[in-house]
Amino acid sequence: MTTTAQNPQAASQSTTIRKILDNDGVVTFFQPILSARQRSLVGVEALSRGVIGVEALSRGNIYGRAATGDLIPPMQLFAMAAQEGLTHDLERACRNTAIRTFASLPRPTDLILFLNVTASALERDKDSVADLLNETSKLNLSPRNVAIEILESAFDDANHLRSLLETFRSEGFLLVLDDVGVGYSNLDRIPLIKPDVLKLDRNLVMDIEHDYHRQETFKALVQLSRRIGALVVAEGVETQPQAIAALELGADLLQGFFLGRPEQSLTLDCTEATRRVGELGRRYKAFMIERINQRKLQHRRFNIILNEILCELTRSNYEDFDLVLGYIITSYSNVECIYVLDESGAQVSNTVCNPRLPHRAKGVMFRPAPPGADHSLKEYYYVLLDVELQKYTTDPYVSLATGNLCRTISTFFRDSRNNKMYILCIDVLCD
Repeated sequence: MTTTAQNPQAASQSTTIRKILDNDGVVTFFQPILSARQRSLVGVEALSRGVIGVEALSRGNIYGRAATGDLIPPMQLFAMAAQEGLTHDLERACRNTAIRTFASLPRPTDLILFLNVTASALERDKDSVADLLNETSKLNLSPRNVAIEILESAFDDANHLRSLLETFRSEGFLLVLDDVGVGYSNLDRIPLIKPDVLKLDRNLVMDIEHDYHRQETFKALVQLSRRIGALVVAEGVETQPQAIAALELGADLLQGFFLGRPEQSLTLDCTEATRRVGELGRRYKAFMIERINQRKLQHRRFNIILNEILCELTRSNYEDFDLVLGYIITSYSNVECIYVLDESGAQVSNTVCNPRLPHRAKGVMFRPAPPGADHSLKEYYYVLLDVELQKYTTDPYVSLATGNLCRTISTFFRDSRNNKMYILCIDVLCD
């Protein structure tokens, strides 16, 4: 076994981490968190670094001042602390430094400090609430200006953690669940923490403007947040298309390199971030106007298709539905399937698929529904029927007939012979 004395590098790291803690060598960087809809800075996330260098460490307290030594990134810093059993001391130093540095900012009471805390650290630190209250009180900060950002980690006693979080909440601190969507972030943590804010992980935001599955996951988490009264922060926003997609899907706040990189308090100037979020707000407004115009044009096209197919079906007998659908579907390059239901929601025709369009090969998972299939629980049936609409168009979904992304348009019609009511369903590919 190699001892510290036998390993000069380990000995050096041990000396470094102790010197950092003994000489206030933890510094705080802030990354802005912004609202595009309000075009304003809402808060900052505190990100800790270690500083090594004679000049930096000899100055003692450096809150609100620029570090001049070499910076140690947080993962390396905490790895060094873990080797020496100093993780608890480092976490407390990071929290206290972040609060004091935040208090040195101009008008800190107008902002929210997002403060990272691991669940396991909260379990170990019995005085964490009292320490934070003491720090905020000394600096004339309200707990309402501090959001405790719970980093997902393993913990032993859920009841103890729940009690501790309730104490934080009762004192006025906001609770934030971080990294939602990856790692330990299971949905069962939400009823435990009862967060005021959900921060959706950068892995959900990456390529979100192109990836339907990421979009639907993001949207589902936004809908969940609305139901529990929480705000949503999209993390890791690095491009304007990502920012616009996140806003369209319901994000309340944005954070990432596109809007602002972490900065020290001395150089923290949110003018550029505010300018960018203002420009983003204008771009987003223009994007949504264009998107609405595209949808209007799309629905006009849907109506043309619907009316043309209805014209053919209403002149036909029930026995001829398959024949009519078979020859008419090839006229439309964006229609992948057509089928007819009766008033009870049972399918009375075949699912006629467009031979010009590709289908995903997924075995029995994706296959057209046969005559007699029950569609009564599908929204394009029961919403149309229950709300007595003339026409209904679904949100995009993955078709079980083909595996492609589509919308279903449905409407009532009557056949020419018996004047019997039927429901026409048209699956249209999404653009």
